[in-house]
Amino acid sequence: MLDFRDYLHFAERYLLLGEDEVAKGLDAQWVLVPSTILAWSAIECFVNNRLDELGALPDDMFELHERAFLLERRLKFEDKGASIGQFILEGTEYRRIEDKIFFLMSKLGKSPPPKIKGDVLWQEFLEFKEVRDGLIHPRRHKDFELNVTSVNRYLETSKKIIRLISINIWKEKIEI
Repeated sequence: MLDFRDYLHFAERYLLLGEDEVAKGLDAQWVLVPSTILAWSAIECFVNNRLDELGALPDDMFELHERAFLLERRLKFEDKGASIGQFILEGTEYRRIEDKIFFLMSKLGKSPPPKIKGDVLWQEFLEFKEVRDGLIHPRRHKDFELNVTSVNRYLETSKKIIRLISINIWKEKIEI
């Protein structure tokens, strides 16, 4: 199975190809787009794997609503059948990556969690997310022109976000 480091490595390799294409005077979009998407995938891989690890722990380690969050399931109050009057987990309810990051840092991290929303890194993350969303869900009225500098910045943002989470969870900087 691929891990977040693999995605970062692939993104870096595509970025190097992009630099070569630009040096030759060619259009590098064909390698800058996958580099950007892979850099984002590294964040998602890191975060989702941490949530999966927590979701695999015994049920009684988390409140039911927290387990629902970890497992990306919907919490439902049962009003019929054998489970009447109980809350159950059902279906799928996807969570935003930002919410997952906040959950990890709040639940496992320093108390209280760091205020990152106003930080420069968080603004870079949101810009990166907007570009990623535009690439994954293209619209005619929104076009993103990537260049080597911007993609390098997104790759660095990916690494910084992963490090921020690891520092808050494990109190140490993860090697990337």
